[in-house]
Amino acid sequence: MLNNFLQTQAALFASGAMTSQEREQFELLLEFHHELREFVIGLAEVGTAMCFADHRPGGPAPSPQLKARIASLIATRPQRVTPEGIVVSGPDRLVQWVNPAFSEMCGYSLEDLRGKNLGPILQGHKTDWEAADRLRRAVHELVPCTETILNYHKNGTPYLVEIAITPILDDAGQPLWFVARERELTDRIAA
Repeated sequence: MLNNFLQTQAALFASGAMTSQEREQFELLLEFHHELREFVIGLAEVGTAMCFADHRPGGPAPSPQLKARIASLIATRPQRVTPEGIVVSGPDRLVQWVNPAFSEMCGYSLEDLRGKNLGPILQGHKTDWEAADRLRRAVHELVPCTETILNYHKNGTPYLVEIAITPILDDAGQPLWFVARERELTDRIAA
């Protein structure tokens, strides 16, 4: 069951009332939160049906141009493909979900990582501990952050990754999730 905060955010998203930054953060939630995604799809379907429904006598009817514009936007909106690895942790900072791109990048499956703290698993002897500490502080302070850090694949191979962590907060400023987007820097050699 979705709480009131998530229902309100879904309505704002479906109605187009979010800023581009808010939409981007919300789309991260839709990547892993299946119930929320289904709720948003339902809201969008209701909104579209209302736009295309026959109007009541005496009421304003949507113009054919508006109907055509909405249909065009729906048809041409690109599906978001995420080449980035995505990790979702709860307020306790323990992994709840990872996408396949993340598993491919690091070699660990969701089953390997669920309920665990990623730092001790992915970091190793050549990891920049100052960068790792900046990530931990930002998470603790509930602020977004981006760092480049050396992580280690399940097989022990090092790889360089850019990590952008976004805290998802409720209306009271309390963390619901932390979403980390990770992009392997293949153009830079991990030494």
